[in-house]
Amino acid sequence: MLTCTLFAGDALLESIANDQDRISRTRHRRDPAVRKVQIALLDRDPNCLPQFGADGDYGDETAGAVARFKIEVLGVPPAEVIDDVGPLTVLKLDELQAAAERPPAPSVTPEEWLLTDAELGPFRSPAFTRDNMVAFFVDAEGYYNLLADRLDALRAGDRLLFAGWRFSPEQLLRPTVAGSPGILDRLRALRADGVVVRVLLYGSHFSTLPVRRPRVPTMPSKDNFDFRTGLVDAGAEAILDARVGDFGSHHQKCAVVQGAAEGPCAFLGGIDVCLDRWDNGAHVDPPVRQREPDFLGKKIFTPGWHDVQCAVFGPAVGQIWQSLVQRWNDPTRPSRIDATPAPIPQSEAPGPPTRTGTQAVQVLRTLTCKGVYSFLPGGEFTVTAAYRKAIHRARHYIYIEDQYLWPSPLVEDLRDATGRGVQLILVTARDFDAPGLKDAHEALRTEALQRIASAAPANVHCFHLEQAASSAQIYVHAKLMIVDDQYVAAGSANLNFRSHTTDSELHLGVFDTDLADGTMGGTPHRVGVSVRDLRAQIWGEHLNEDPALHQDPLAGLARMPTTGGKTGHLVSFPVSAQVPAVDWRETVRELLRTIQHMENWQLLAPVVLGPLSLPLTLAPDMDLGVLADAIPDPESFLRRLLNPHTIC
Repeated sequence: MLTCTLFAGDALLESIANDQDRISRTRHRRDPAVRKVQIALLDRDPNCLPQFGADGDYGDETAGAVARFKIEVLGVPPAEVIDDVGPLTVLKLDELQAAAERPPAPSVTPEEWLLTDAELGPFRSPAFTRDNMVAFFVDAEGYYNLLADRLDALRAGDRLLFAGWRFSPEQLLRPTVAGSPGILDRLRALRADGVVVRVLLYGSHFSTLPVRRPRVPTMPSKDNFDFRTGLVDAGAEAILDARVGDFGSHHQKCAVVQGAAEGPCAFLGGIDVCLDRWDNGAHVDPPVRQREPDFLGKKIFTPGWHDVQCAVFGPAVGQIWQSLVQRWNDPTRPSRIDATPAPIPQSEAPGPPTRTGTQAVQVLRTLTCKGVYSFLPGGEFTVTAAYRKAIHRARHYIYIEDQYLWPSPLVEDLRDATGRGVQLILVTARDFDAPGLKDAHEALRTEALQRIASAAPANVHCFHLEQAASSAQIYVHAKLMIVDDQYVAAGSANLNFRSHTTDSELHLGVFDTDLADGTMGGTPHRVGVSVRDLRAQIWGEHLNEDPALHQDPLAGLARMPTTGGKTGHLVSFPVSAQVPAVDWRETVRELLRTIQHMENWQLLAPVVLGPLSLPLTLAPDMDLGVLADAIPDPESFLRRLLNPHTIC
């Protein structure tokens, strides 16, 4: 008798388990059992079938996945493999699926939540460090204030290493203080005072080609070029780094500040120092916020911005520093604009910490493969591995804030968690920050949510944020996961294929060894103090009520609005039964016309369209949008552009 929830009660699978039948590509190609087998295969290896490959159709992809399972798991010699699904395959899949569905044992040590040395691999040693102090900043005001304090304390000989997806030269760290300088002026002044300033900026094709104006909201091109040029002119070291894979970007948002007076610290999370990011928990759109300009007559309207950043003190700072130094010291030329910079010597590594705490911290990265990084040609995917371990360990709840919630390697893991009774709370952006791609965003998000909710829809709770007194969106930009009040993952990686396979990302896994007695649905439960406090702070902010009401997360969940309701800033929405229709060709057409509004667009268009190998003849007065008609599969092209899935 089959024991896993997925297989139990299926007449065909039970018959196969008893060696009385087999799934055949001809007789059972679209039997409901096919989809269940596909799901079980995907749970073992999410890359064994195409994206959302559990479509119930036993085609070539499923046959290949079945064959690999027989060879790699059952030990069948390749010459003896047939693509029918027989009893050995069903029984082994049932065993693996039952183990995945089984709730994990309670865990109160960092080794049970963080990747061990064996699980992390050769990327860092030790796999995690203890005795760190991590301060979590919800929204940018607190982060920017502390960053300004640490920069103000730097003196001649001190060092600053910054990395970001985007830097806006005019962005103020203290916009409420009259006369406060922009971030570029701050760093130029530090350099003039003898501070060593180094900055790694994402060098997109928009910034490494002579494409300067107009400024494109949500794109870092003009800002990063101007920021880099302003620093180089001041004698600082700044490079546009274009060493990325196809359709990839450098998405890390990190600073390591090494001051002799106050000791080393690091900042890491989802917040770039650029326009629109500054906000606070009230989310009332104060006039001091520096906003994106209009673009092509369209208002980029984000009246609120919710995000999370970490300040790190302790031995983890050295591992964060090393992660950035590896990028800086890569001998490959970073871009057509900048030569390879002088290496940063190991002698400049952060010294002993001056402040310690109770958190065990793991530094996690996504670095793509296929030889993009000479120091790590096979890439690194420890963000994905860490998320998988924490999701598997979840027994009560998983709380995720994410800008996208698009298809990703984690969708199946989240579906399995809900299937074993874990409550999944998801907070995402209501509208995409690039207006022309709104429909595509909604389609990708709906696909992921439908898949996540397919096992236990009652355990999936979806929300977005609005101003308390209006329907104006508060844009969710955070990349955060909290599990069972014991584990936090925070950083730059979104929940999509892009962040988990293609972009360079920097993330933290945090377990607080300062444990206290708490409750989970009224039942005694050990909690990490800083983890619980972070969750309660965020939930109190979203619901516009006292965080003390959220000491018990399952009781807090009961205070959240139900479908269609709104409490404070938090708005509940259902998982749509239908994926929104998208005119993919028209969306590509408008994207191409946007490119045409830039200077030297004739140079940029071949870069964007290059992977399609289209015969391009670009005339100055042409309508670039007509090229959309030459793209044979605009949906696949746009999906790869927005959410590239790099397979190693």
